Amino acid sequence: MNGLRVLVAEDEGSVVTALEGQLQALGCEVVGEAATGREAVELAAKRRPDVVLMDIKMPDMDGIKAARMIAEQCPAPVVFLSGHFNDELLAEVVSAGGMAYLLKPASTEQLQAAFNLARKRFAEMRDLRGQVEKLREALEARKLIARAKGLVMARQGIGEEEAHRRMQKEASGGNMKLVDLARAILAASAFVGEEQSGTGG
Repeated sequence: MNGLRVLVAEDEGSVVTALEGQLQALGCEVVGEAATGREAVELAAKRRPDVVLMDIKMPDMDGIKAARMIAEQCPAPVVFLSGHFNDELLAEVVSAGGMAYLLKPASTEQLQAAFNLARKRFAEMRDLRGQVEKLREALEARKLIARAKGLVMARQGIGEEEAHRRMQKEASGGNMKLVDLARAILAASAFVGEEQSGTGG
């Protein structure tokens, strides 16, 4: 874990001191110390840590809310620290995107295991989001191509296969993606429609 950049968000000085010693023993670099939840969000955006070690009970803004804001603004795996445990708290941790949960005082070995788990889960979640986004884009592209194909069929009085073939040929000739051609066809159709509407008025 040498070189792992960690942001420590904890308001108790003695706990921070103990954590720093443990993190140093693990070969981690403490890139910031936040005494409030709001400060944790600001430092996470500024320092871009590899892991955020977050106390749940924090002044100004609790760790749960801070973790949600970090997930939105500057995603990083968050390992939560707490003095107690219950199912309700665990549910909040999960909903905030927490990747691991430790009870105070956590041992050096527990910190190491939590960091490894958090980073692995974070990478998996990021990959999953990427796959979902690709599927969403593919579905949107299919819808655009289908709409454009319908316009070509109506205008040229041809069937679906022929319309698709002509669109593919035009896209290839113009060195562009089929979905980009579809967008151009739809945009041109909308422009013509607006012009006709204006003329009619």
